[in-house]
Amino acid sequence: MIKISDNEVLNAFNLLIPYLKEMFDNEASFAVTDTEKFLSNVRNDGQDYTGTPISPTGGVSRAIKEDRPVIDYFPSAALKSYSVPVKGKSGKVEGCIVIGKSLKRREELLELSRSLSAAIKDISGVSDEFSSKLQTVVDMNNETSQKIDEAKRNVSGTDKIFNFINQVSSQTDLLGINAAIEATRSESVGKGFNVIAQEIRQLSETSRESVDKIYTMLNAINKSVDEIYLTNEKTQGITASFSTAFAEITESVEKLSETAHLLETMGDRV
Repeated sequence: MIKISDNEVLNAFNLLIPYLKEMFDNEASFAVTDTEKFLSNVRNDGQDYTGTPISPTGGVSRAIKEDRPVIDYFPSAALKSYSVPVKGKSGKVEGCIVIGKSLKRREELLELSRSLSAAIKDISGVSDEFSSKLQTVVDMNNETSQKIDEAKRNVSGTDKIFNFINQVSSQTDLLGINAAIEATRSESVGKGFNVIAQEIRQLSETSRESVDKIYTMLNAINKSVDEIYLTNEKTQGITASFSTAFAEITESVEKLSETAHLLETMGDRV
């Protein structure tokens, strides 16, 4: 390697540049300067500024004049540069080591984290809305279950009424039979009473038929209520599964949110 300066540090760094280039995956640029110009320059964009005068207002000039490291950030080029002054044996600044770091990956990482954060925010909004509606469905299912139970109790309570009506019908029928017998014994005097007895028996028969029809209808209703009850139970099971799955989704979204925040933090540190 050709000697570029009498300063040992500047020469040593110049020897390291080819290796540093490989270590940084060609994402960094390296340069060595004296107090006036670039002595050596290896850039990731392929340009060569060797022999070019340093900018009088740039970071290298400021580092040399102020005898301190200078960090410059160039947003338009997505570049961050570090200019470190190097002193000679006399204690005077004799040149500068310059490293230019590409921030394209940082910008991409930040953009990715912002997009991820925005997407997670949208998902969280939808999740909150879905959670609210899901809870409404759960409440409605519980209310429906209560009404179904009440309907089953009401239908079951009609059995006592039917038994009572059947008893009255049977007694009425028996009363009609007895009245008919007495009417027969009374011969001509009991003809009018016989008509009443027949009407009583007819009323009893009609009542029994009506009760049977109503009983059949209520049995059908009871069967339908049972089917609705079973369907509601299945619905509650499905809703419970949704709730469990949704809780897992919410947990995953929270983890994604933490990851997005971590990515953004990492991007700021790059």
